[in-house]
Amino acid sequence: MKMTRMIFGLYLLLVSLLFISPPAVLAQGETPPPEKIELTAAYSKLEGTSGTSFEFEVQLSYQGAEARVFALVATGPKDWVVYITPSYPKDKKIMDIRLEPMAYGEKINVVAAPPFWLMSEPGEYQITLEATSGEIKGSIRLTAVVTARYEMSLTTPDERLNTTATAGKDNYFSVVVANEGSAAIDNITFSSDKPSGWTIEFTPTKIDSLDTSGSQTVEVNIKPPPKTIAGDYEITITANGKQTKGDIKIRVTVETPTVWGWVGVIIILLVIAGVGFVFVRFSRR
Repeated sequence: MKMTRMIFGLYLLLVSLLFISPPAVLAQGETPPPEKIELTAAYSKLEGTSGTSFEFEVQLSYQGAEARVFALVATGPKDWVVYITPSYPKDKKIMDIRLEPMAYGEKINVVAAPPFWLMSEPGEYQITLEATSGEIKGSIRLTAVVTARYEMSLTTPDERLNTTATAGKDNYFSVVVANEGSAAIDNITFSSDKPSGWTIEFTPTKIDSLDTSGSQTVEVNIKPPPKTIAGDYEITITANGKQTKGDIKIRVTVETPTVWGWVGVIIILLVIAGVGFVFVRFSRR
């Protein structure tokens, strides 16, 4: 009787196990899941000003039966520098990666940068990353959104930042306005920070538009008041555009007019003559 109960109990246990965990033999007829790799990015579109680099974080998720080595290829716009780095260390550039079949995947970085000598125009630029191992292949398209960079500079034709001026006279000085950004700068006007009583005029008084890499020479008339004391003074010339501005500081050495120089010489000679006359007259007495 006890033996019968024991056999019956073992039978029930075996049946229960079959329902809870079907034997592997039952799964042999099933189709195994296909091997594949998926590339995803939390941020597939990044924005930056012209001249900056873009760094995308991409996750690789591989589904398969065994570990595989995937070749990595990243391509971008013409003349751009595009390469791949691991999450750490980022100073290494990689061309492949070994992936284990796992749910969470591996993360890599795709870096895309325009060459330093190329000022990219505003717009969207496409970068593609591909991962390949045999017949298994995956890819993702990334987008770099380049926005305009506005930069304006003021220099002089001979790169000298000083000039001389005669008090009470017109004194002409040239300034070069240059657009060093990636888009046109519009409605450029001029102003100055100068000593009290000075007059500074610009020709032309306005530049309607200055294209990328363009420049224009502006004549500046610096006129100190007639009674300005000889010496060094500083003025600041500013170009104010719709999108940005630039400025330059100029040291102005003021000289008195020649006629006043002669007047000064005559006064000194008269003083010397007067002192000599008084000395001679009193010495005779």
